[in-house]
Amino acid sequence: MTDTSTWTQQDVRDFCDVVSDHIQDWQGIPVPLGEDTPLVLAHGHPLRDLFASINQTGGFEVEILTDDRPEFVCTNDDMDEFIVNEWYSQKRQCRVLVFDRGGRRFSLTVPVSPDRSMDRLSLWLTTIGGSDAWDLDAEHTAREHLRGMLTERQWRHYDLTGCFFETSPRSRLLYVFRRSRPTIVLSPRHRDGRDSDDRPMVCVALLCLHPIGYYAKSWAGCMVPSDDVIAHLTFMRGDEAGFWGQANQHKPSDPEAGL
Repeated sequence: MTDTSTWTQQDVRDFCDVVSDHIQDWQGIPVPLGEDTPLVLAHGHPLRDLFASINQTGGFEVEILTDDRPEFVCTNDDMDEFIVNEWYSQKRQCRVLVFDRGGRRFSLTVPVSPDRSMDRLSLWLTTIGGSDAWDLDAEHTAREHLRGMLTERQWRHYDLTGCFFETSPRSRLLYVFRRSRPTIVLSPRHRDGRDSDDRPMVCVALLCLHPIGYYAKSWAGCMVPSDDVIAHLTFMRGDEAGFWGQANQHKPSDPEAGL
């Protein structure tokens, strides 16, 4: 029996690749990174229940977060404590968390910087940690595939800056596709409904979508960054309304927006 206690992250990636090839799974097996970087699998992913059972039986330390289950923050033999709800209060410049402890509710406020810069820093640093799940060869393959989908100027922008522009011929919205960040959506229309050339474009939303899954509190997806960009681009080109329907929409001021 193989001793997995000495495995490196590369060993884990290789193991997931071998199993994925064996079962001929088109989307690959998401790579677990441990309890410090919980893995959030997309709704309908065939491995959601399996990963949850592995976690419960002491296998890979992967926490499956779902919309229908609270996130446990601490447990012991006598009591469970979990977060019921949380939000950011712009007026008070703090995070508000509502806990359930043994059936009783209480709240906690956590002050944050006015521009929420530390939240952005945490997302950035966790994303760097999430890169341990990515395979360099897969990223290079994705980049070559993406290059064939773009104009020479778009590819130059992406290769040098990690982002590129494309205007939808249907909605006339301008999309800024970015590596390891949500897609920016800009509109030439203003509140009066008219287009204007003498005013800057309006940022409508930032669309975050990871088709397979992502690592919690980060911008890192289960797929390599350029594969996520390909997913956003093909979804926008083929089914723009569906892209908006499936993606999480962030405001420009949200740290998760990555601005």
